[in-house]
This record gives sequence, structure tokens and C-alpha cells, in this order.
Amino acid sequence: MAQQSAPQPPGPYFFLSYAHTPPNGPERKPNQWVTKLFNDLRDHILELTNLTDASMAGFMDTGLLSGHIWQKRLAEALATCRVFVPLYSPRYFVSPNCGREWTAFLQRVNNQLGPDGHRPEAIIPALWTPMEPERLPQVARSIQFAHEDLGSRYRDEGFYGLTKLSRRRPQYQLATWELARRIVQVGEATWIRPTEPLDFGALPSAFEDFEAERPMTLTIVAPDLERLPHGRSAYYYGRVPEEWNPYRNEDHGRSLCSYAMEMAYAHGFRAEIGSLSAFAPDLVTGKQPSGPGVLIIDPWALTEPSCLSALAAFDQAELPWVSVIIPWNLLDEETQTRAPHLRSTLAATLGKRLSDPYTEWIDDFSSFGRAFPEALSRAGNQFLRKAKPYPPEGQHTRKLRLMDAEGPDG
Repeated sequence: MAQQSAPQPPGPYFFLSYAHTPPNGPERKPNQWVTKLFNDLRDHILELTNLTDASMAGFMDTGLLSGHIWQKRLAEALATCRVFVPLYSPRYFVSPNCGREWTAFLQRVNNQLGPDGHRPEAIIPALWTPMEPERLPQVARSIQFAHEDLGSRYRDEGFYGLTKLSRRRPQYQLATWELARRIVQVGEATWIRPTEPLDFGALPSAFEDFEAERPMTLTIVAPDLERLPHGRSAYYYGRVPEEWNPYRNEDHGRSLCSYAMEMAYAHGFRAEIGSLSAFAPDLVTGKQPSGPGVLIIDPWALTEPSCLSALAAFDQAELPWVSVIIPWNLLDEETQTRAPHLRSTLAATLGKRLSDPYTEWIDDFSSFGRAFPEALSRAGNQFLRKAKPYPPEGQHTRKLRLMDAEGPDG
């Protein structure tokens, strides 16, 4: 059993940073293989250390908490963990939340430089799927991630390949054991003081130099907690519109925006997020975007007069490269009671769009997982056919950033 050589932070032994896999059907558990890896690493670390509480062996974002509570849990774990373990994959480096997790831990490490000016080495990458070194963002290029002692099969296939093939079980066991040993070696040898948790939602991504795929605009039209309609439950909402999820329950605790962003990344798009008020001026003045868009509307948002006028203007604009999705939950008694009124208000405001057969009312979470990729694909095709790129070639535009948004990209 390893002996601690220095006082250690009171948080989890390691923080597993990973990109959530987008949902694909009601029965599928998209992150089950990452969860298996996490549990196996945690079991090994319990055996290799004197920890007595399994919850202290590791932290993994399950995304079951809402809005600000979810961000608070992430920030606390990043401020107190011993070792940061990023799980490399193409999706990882386009995830804003994964980039924020890396930023939070790196800021903590950079504030604790040694007498020789070197910072503690407490980031241990692992391969979920194979990554070429030249594809990595700058912040990751100087960190060794091949780990030859984890085996050649691991290097060639990553943990995902080893978990999916039963004949790779011996290689998987070797790789998880060696990675756990490496985590413990670094955790026992490195002292990183705990710090105050950072404002997670306000952090920039450490991967801003990573060239993701095509840009798209994801616009969420929903109330926030300060603008809820009279009598509307706060359960489905958050501090900003991007924290809304009409299907929130124990299985789907993160925001709808977070799930949509992951699906966009999975289909080759980089999501740029803004509120309707931020995007409406461009939409109605004819200014052309840099990519397709998807507008996700909560029918309850139409109780706000400014939202009504902005959506009415959008309805009159010729923007075929912006798809519209209207999620609502008829299992929610408040929505069920107000359904006729909500439908009539939307019909009066978005008459043109509602006559479009591709504008969808979405009744449940699994239908949203099907509808969003289809809506994005249609918008992308229309953008290539009809939209003129904006701004003109060679002109720089400021990258939009989602502030205080949920979800887990872990």
C-alpha cells in the first residue's frame, strides 16, 4: 500500500474529463463504456492507496444535476483533485466544457510554480480513441499521452476499442491497471494545494486554437429564472435560457442545449451559441451567417412581448438555413393544461414556419435526439445552396462563447 509523502487535497484522487456521447435512442446509455473505465480505475486506486471511501477515489461528471449546481460540483472537484485525467478523442477537443475543465485545473497548477519555475506535472492524458499528435491543440502537445507501458493495442485502438471487443479484455485490463498505477505515482509525488472553486461557466476553453469542423449557430429561445411566466414551475429552467430542459428527470438532468451541442459536434459542426436577442438583428436585417442554424423554442417563451416581436420578425425573414424545433413535454401538467393556448400563440407568431413540414413539435427526449441531427442536416444543405458566407472572406469576426451554460460537455 502506497504511503503519502505530502499532505494532499481533500477532494477526489483523480478527475476524469471526457466528452459526453450524444444520446441515440431511449434505451441506449451513451456513456456506459466511459463509466466502466472510470469504475475500473477507481477500483484499482482504492487498492493502491489507503483511501477508505470509493467516492474519494475519483470524480466523473454524470450530468445528472441541473444548471448552477452542476457547475458548482465540477468547480469544487477541479479545485481539490490530485490528478487531472483528460480522455482524448476528436469530440473532446471541440467540447467547450472539456476545455473549461482543462482551463480550471491548469490555472490552479500555474499558480503553484516551484522554486525552479516549473509547474507540477499532474495532467495524465488517456486515449479514448486514437489521436495524432499534430491534431492536438497547443496546450496538449507537450504532454506525453502514448504511455507505451499501457500496451500497443491501447496505443492503436484507445480504451474505446479495448472495451468494445471481448478478445481485447487482457489488453484492457493491462491498460487500466497501468494507468491507475501512473495516476497513483503522480498523486503521491505531487503536491497541489486546493484552491477556491472558480466560476466555471465564465472560464474560456483551453482549446480555442483547435480547428473544429464547420460552424453552426444554436439559438435557444426560453425563459430564464428571472423571467418565468406567472405560475410556471422553475424546475425545467436555469439562470440563462441555455439551462432549460423540458424533459428534465433523473436520466436527463443536463440542459437541452448541452445535448444539442454534443450532437452538433458529433455531426461535424462547431456550435456557436447566442440568445434570440443577440441574433435577431442579424436575422432580420439580411446579414448572412457563417454557417447554418437551429432555433430551439420553448412555447412558454412566447409570454414575453419582446420574444413575440423578435420571433414574428424571424418568421417574415427568408432564412431557410435556420431550422426550427419546438420541444415541449405533455407529461408536464402545466404544459398540458396550457397546450391549446401555447399552440395558438405560436401559430399566430410563426405562421410561415409552422406551415413548413420540417418544423417539428417534439414530445419527448428520444424524439429530440432524432430530430436535432435531421434539422441540422437540412439547415446545412440549405446553407450550402442559398446562403452567402458572412463576413466576407478574410474578415475576422469575434467567436461567440456560451456563458454560464450547462452541460455537462464534459
